[in-house]
Amino acid sequence: MAKGGGFNCLVSDSESAIIGKKRGEQMSVKERILQSAEELIYQKGYVATSISDIMEAADVGKGQLYYYFTSKKEIGLTVIQDILANWRKELFEDIFEADKSDSDKFSDMIDWVYQFHESQTVFYGCPIGNLIVELSTEDENFRCPLNDFMTQWTEKLASLLQDLHADWSEERAHLQARQVISSIQGSIVILKVSQDIQVLENNMTDLKKNYC
Repeated sequence: MAKGGGFNCLVSDSESAIIGKKRGEQMSVKERILQSAEELIYQKGYVATSISDIMEAADVGKGQLYYYFTSKKEIGLTVIQDILANWRKELFEDIFEADKSDSDKFSDMIDWVYQFHESQTVFYGCPIGNLIVELSTEDENFRCPLNDFMTQWTEKLASLLQDLHADWSEERAHLQARQVISSIQGSIVILKVSQDIQVLENNMTDLKKNYC
């Protein structure tokens, strides 16, 4: 939900065009494979993305791809790890650990979510939310890192909410944190099916009003 991944792990449309022009001179073969896989998985889903799709998008041969990765699953797991690393940096470090007021931190989190989607011409959904829905019941190797991240997000947001609302108990803060994240993810699902950014904008505005 950073741009390119706003979730900044993924690139925006304009950034994608620039990367496409400069890939050959600036990106290694492994980086091209991962960037292409990340974009395809975000747009099509993991199951629908084939090794052939990735090779074509990255402009690499089978030998080049299998030099770096033993399987499609390994590519998928690496993509997830890369996305989560970016999210931890952008959300946990850059927002939750910033030298700002608690209200500003909450507002920045909401803006971080919104700005990624607002920059898109087609709304494909939440990069991690999509993977959670698609893969959590299929393979524990995919589910566990996704679950770990969502648990960390909930814990850190609960801590922020408890600082923001001094009268809240720890239990209430955790409940409200889960509700905020559920509201964000639910809004993105409706955004995906409606292709109407106003849906997300309205909910993000309401969250700021209700929690800041």
